[in-house]
Amino acid sequence: MPSLPTGVLSSTAAKAVVVVAFVAVGGVAAAQIGVIDGMMSSEDAEALDQVPDGVDSVAAIDGSILEEDVSERLYATAYNATVRQELEAEESEENETEMRRSSPAEMVPANLTAALDEAENESGLDPRAVDEVVVFSQERNFSQQDYAGAVVHADWNESAVVAAASNSSDSEYENTTVEGVTVYKPVENETEEDEMTFGAPDPEEWIAVLDDGQYAFGTDEAVNDTIQVEVGNADPVDGDLRTAFEETRDGYVRYAQRSQNVNVTRINQTMGQRTGLNVTAYAQAYNDLHVTAGSYYLTEDSLGFESRTLTNSTDTARDVEDLTQGFISIQAGAIQNETIENELRSAEVTRDGTTVTVTRETSVETAEKLLRWFGSAVNEEQTGDSGAEPVA
Repeated sequence: MPSLPTGVLSSTAAKAVVVVAFVAVGGVAAAQIGVIDGMMSSEDAEALDQVPDGVDSVAAIDGSILEEDVSERLYATAYNATVRQELEAEESEENETEMRRSSPAEMVPANLTAALDEAENESGLDPRAVDEVVVFSQERNFSQQDYAGAVVHADWNESAVVAAASNSSDSEYENTTVEGVTVYKPVENETEEDEMTFGAPDPEEWIAVLDDGQYAFGTDEAVNDTIQVEVGNADPVDGDLRTAFEETRDGYVRYAQRSQNVNVTRINQTMGQRTGLNVTAYAQAYNDLHVTAGSYYLTEDSLGFESRTLTNSTDTARDVEDLTQGFISIQAGAIQNETIENELRSAEVTRDGTTVTVTRETSVETAEKLLRWFGSAVNEEQTGDSGAEPVA
């Protein structure tokens, strides 16, 4: 799934937007180990119609995920399994040494409501007022400026958005218009010295007011392209990327990303030399991938994830299917925990012509067990204590 362009959004309400995405993809780092990938169901993203054509990735997030009880529940479980354990360990150490130290963990809110309140206090914008976010980007080479942005539909006041951008970036913003659309961009500062830079210079970061409660954030080119779509001078995202996105299952998070070709010879020289394996066939198979799309959803009693990999040939699809099943088997066999092993093996891998689909659903209770296991694993890595009890 494409990541949020937090560097691009740093001069906007980044914290509020990131909170939405943070909770949407599981609310915890457990998602990073491929155990919990999923969330819930929603309607199609209207903001997608404001994203310019020609992008290589889109990800739509439904802000109503923050109102779900399961989000609060998983946040609390993750907090207890990680932050609270760390605080208790620090308190025990302080009792032994009779020393009192401030801890970064003390700054972490103990529940989701407090986390959202903190995001609002720091940014001036309430993340609970977000209806939807669509993040998009375009692949660029080293010599080109970055291209990334986000369209946000939220019940936010325009002046509050600009104030949040100014406060988070320590920059003043001036307003102008592009095609009749109000645009805010940083005031240019006089440079004292010319600094040596490599590659393309950093692009300006703009904010555009597309409509009441509708904003575009991102690099100047990305925001300008979004404006052209909004006023009817350019087409919204279309083609295979949009088709792949729209064919994904409805969910609180939906995404589509076009595959980028790799240099087969170079990959074999580097990775092949390190591993001693001829990886040419794998690199060539990767180049035959087309688009990967997926969704995160919630059924009545479980979290779900569905990923669809579109390839350019049946042979490649067969390879992807075999490699995916093999990877799941190897990963499950390497985990010394029955709950996680069973969870990994429950993933269903199917192929239909040139498309490979991976589906996994996890009960909320099992998700909580996985979070507790992950917290124990993190604690063990940090403290060197191997006495953490396994999660049944």
